[in-house]
Amino acid sequence: MRGTKKPLTCFINMSNIKQQLETILSEILKENPHIFLVDIHQQDNNYEFILDGDALLGIYDISNVSRQLNRIADEQMPEAAYSLDVATPGADTPLKLLRQYPKHIGRSFSVDANEFESPIEGKLIDIQENVLIFESEVKEKNKKKLNIVTVQIPFENIKKAQIILSFK
Repeated sequence: MRGTKKPLTCFINMSNIKQQLETILSEILKENPHIFLVDIHQQDNNYEFILDGDALLGIYDISNVSRQLNRIADEQMPEAAYSLDVATPGADTPLKLLRQYPKHIGRSFSVDANEFESPIEGKLIDIQENVLIFESEVKEKNKKKLNIVTVQIPFENIKKAQIILSFK
């Protein structure tokens, strides 16, 4: 007596999908060394990969990576149910990685760091190894005069650093 064949089903759990997508993306980024992964947001089967670059990324860069990621993921995981998006950090998104800072030298930041009671505002003027150097205006006590001081903050001491958007 012959048994009936059961159809093969492919069970891919969500952690495997995320891991496979990350692996695929890392291979794509090896071909694009000027682009790097900043963060991954996941909600259920929806994955958002936040990418940044050593220089400003254009729509071509993001769409190229997105097309490659979608194509390879579809080939490698045809049974998986997921959606993915590739984006850059928003202008108002705090910087997360040291690698994000060099292209922003000359811009003003609001920096919340371990050694300060409240956030400081200053212009990023240099980076030396893992130390960010800012110029900040400080008001002298009981005077109207502002002094410019140099503030050095080790990257690991930064809780949050956000670019101050200027519309001048």
